[in-house]
Amino acid sequence: MKKVIIISLFVLGLIIPNIDAKAVDVSNEEELRAAIEQGGDITLTDDIEVTQPLVIDKDVTISGGWYAILMQGDNTLMTVNRGNVTLDSVRLWAGWNGKYDDNYPYYKVVKNQGTALVVNGGTVNLGNLEIKAGNIGLEVNGGTVTGRLSILAGGKTENYTYSGGQGMIVNSGNVDLGSPHIVSGGIALTVNNGVNVTLDGAVINSYEGNGIEVNDGSVVNIQSTMENHSSIFGSKNSIYLNGGTANLSGHVGLSSSTNGKGIYINKGINMKTDGDVLNLGRDFVFGYDYGTIPNFSIYVNSGIKELKITDEKGFMELLDNKLYLGFCGGQFELAAQTDEEKRAICSALDANYDGSIYSNELNKCTTVYINGVKQNEPDASCNPVANNENTENNEQGPEIVEVPSTSAYGSIIIAVLGIICVIVSVFVMRRVTKKAN
Repeated sequence: MKKVIIISLFVLGLIIPNIDAKAVDVSNEEELRAAIEQGGDITLTDDIEVTQPLVIDKDVTISGGWYAILMQGDNTLMTVNRGNVTLDSVRLWAGWNGKYDDNYPYYKVVKNQGTALVVNGGTVNLGNLEIKAGNIGLEVNGGTVTGRLSILAGGKTENYTYSGGQGMIVNSGNVDLGSPHIVSGGIALTVNNGVNVTLDGAVINSYEGNGIEVNDGSVVNIQSTMENHSSIFGSKNSIYLNGGTANLSGHVGLSSSTNGKGIYINKGINMKTDGDVLNLGRDFVFGYDYGTIPNFSIYVNSGIKELKITDEKGFMELLDNKLYLGFCGGQFELAAQTDEEKRAICSALDANYDGSIYSNELNKCTTVYINGVKQNEPDASCNPVANNENTENNEQGPEIVEVPSTSAYGSIIIAVLGIICVIVSVFVMRRVTKKAN
C-alpha cells in the first residue's frame, strides 16, 4: 500500500508542475513569446507591443479581458501553422501607428500597413476576436476557422469611413463564422480557389470596393434571420460574382453607392461545378433603407454565354431579354402589392411584396437557366454553320486538291536541279569576267 501511495505522489508530482507551466499570465513580449513556444493557456494581463511576428504551431489558448497585442510596420502580427488555437476576447492590431490617445488608446493604424492574422493550418476557434489592420485583417490559406470576429481594415478617414486595406481573404481551408463584422476600405470579403465560406448573419461594409467578391469556383453561404439578419454594403457592388456562387437565405440587406449594383454577375456559371452562380432561398428577403431601391439592381455581364440561377420562391423570370426578380422587402417602405400569390409568400416572411427589380438587357447570345430550366434560345446568328458551304447562294468553300505523294519527290528533284543551274551560272560568269579583264 505504501508503494502505491509513493508511486501516486510521484506521478502527481510530475503532472502538477506541467499543469502549472501550461497556464500562465503574461504582460510583455518576452513572456508572451515564451508562453506561445511552450503552448497551453495564456492570459494577457496588459496590452503588449511585439517587435517580431508571432508564430503558433501547437495547441494554444490566448485570452484576457480585451487586452491588445500590437505591432508597428508592414508586418504580419500573428501566423497559425498548426495546432488547436483559441483566441478569446483578444485584440490584434497590425500596422499600429505607435501613438496612444488618452481618450481611446492605440486607436489608429497606418493605411495599407500590417496584416493581423494569417491561418495556414490547424483549427482556429475565435471567441469575439477583434482585429484592426492597416492592410489585411485575416488571411486564410488552410485549416479551419470558426467563431466570431470583428475586423476593421484600412486607414480611418476624417469622415469616419475607411480607405485602403482588405478585410478578409480566404484562399483555402474551411471558414464558418457567426455574425462577423467586417469593415474595410477595399474588398471586405474575398473568396478564392473554390473555397466554401459560411456566414451565419453578417455585417459587411466596403467603402471603396465590393462588399463580397466570390471568385472562380468558390461559394459563399449567407444565412440570416430577422433576429440575426445580414447587411452587406459595397461601394462598387454589394456582391460581385466572378465565377463563384452566392447562396442567400433569410433577411439580407444589400446596398451600394449611387453607381453601384446590388448583385453583379460577371461570370454566369460556377467555374468549378458548372452550376448556379446565385441561389435565392425560399425564405430570402431583401432589406433596404430609404432611397436605396435603385441600387438593388442585378447587373449581368453582357459577354457571358450562360447564366444559371436558382430562385426557390419562383419569383424570377426572363422577360424582354431582361432578368426580372419579384422580391420581398420593404422593411422601411411600402410599395404596390398586386400579385396575391407573391404577396402571401412575402407576408409569411414578415415582409411586403415590393414588385420587381430587373437586370440590364442581356446579350442575345446568352442562354439563361432558372431553376435548371432553359428560358430562351440564343439568336440564330450566335451559332454559325460549322462548315463553309452556303447552299442558298450556291457558294462553295476553297477547293482542296490532293497532291500525290510522288509529286513531292518530283518537286525536290526540280529544286535541286535549279540550285545546280544557279551555281553553274555563277561559275561561268566569273570565268567570262576574268577573260574580259
